[in-house]
Amino acid sequence: MNIVGGNYYCLIAGLPEISLDDKKLTLSVQDLRVYLSDYLTDKEMDVVNLFFLPNDNAQIIRLLNKQEPDPTLHTVFDAIQLEHEIEDPMFLPSYLKDYLLDLQKEDYEASNKLQETVLSERYWNFMLTQKNNLVRKYAEFSLNIKNLLTALNCRKYHLDIDKEVICDTEFSRQLKTSRAKDFELTDDYPYVDKVLTLFEKDNIADREYSIDMLFWDFLDDATETKYFTFDNVLAFMLKLMILERWSKMTTEEGRRIFEILLSRFKSDFKFAKEFDL
Repeated sequence: MNIVGGNYYCLIAGLPEISLDDKKLTLSVQDLRVYLSDYLTDKEMDVVNLFFLPNDNAQIIRLLNKQEPDPTLHTVFDAIQLEHEIEDPMFLPSYLKDYLLDLQKEDYEASNKLQETVLSERYWNFMLTQKNNLVRKYAEFSLNIKNLLTALNCRKYHLDIDKEVICDTEFSRQLKTSRAKDFELTDDYPYVDKVLTLFEKDNIADREYSIDMLFWDFLDDATETKYFTFDNVLAFMLKLMILERWSKMTTEEGRRIFEILLSRFKSDFKFAKEFDL
């Protein structure tokens, strides 16, 4: 059943309630993905699946290394499809197809980077060109945070930033060339100062939680004036991804943070009475 005319009210209002059952989420990200496939168009599901492609990247690397496929990876393409695509790339997203075709070239020169890094870089470049504004902006934000943390770790452990930071963006170039504490980025990217402060935290779980909250707040801001749109569906899924990751934590601190996240997640999706039909 596809949604007609972009009316997402019933879909969003009918999203399964997220709760705890024996310390486990009652709805997994994969369950949500299946649920959405019954309501969204093929083109909309293609957008949803963009966020699962890193699993395909990991599976392809395993297959290229002659390893058994990992059945726990929730990929867009199953292992058999990926094996066929490795031999004859036809139906994969352009960045994956180009990567596999490049590997087949006789004059292909392997990068000194890990193949996982090479493929990840191509994925992020692909995400930065997407038509959906939320996807593109979220990808840019995610890549910037990832690269900033990488650069800070490189400084801390005296590693070569130029080799570790990925993609050729204005933000990444600044990380590679600036010697300033904030890489001269704070004025244009206010969240840089927040990350610098969080990086100094000794409590790793608390630091990771605070960084996840940057992503959470980004999604809140991006959908602040929207209520029943496709972007709200994407935001719901991306927040559930964060929540699911914390649900797997076994430490007391991890469980505490998970319960905080669960409470916030549930409150985010309680719609005000003025939006009831």
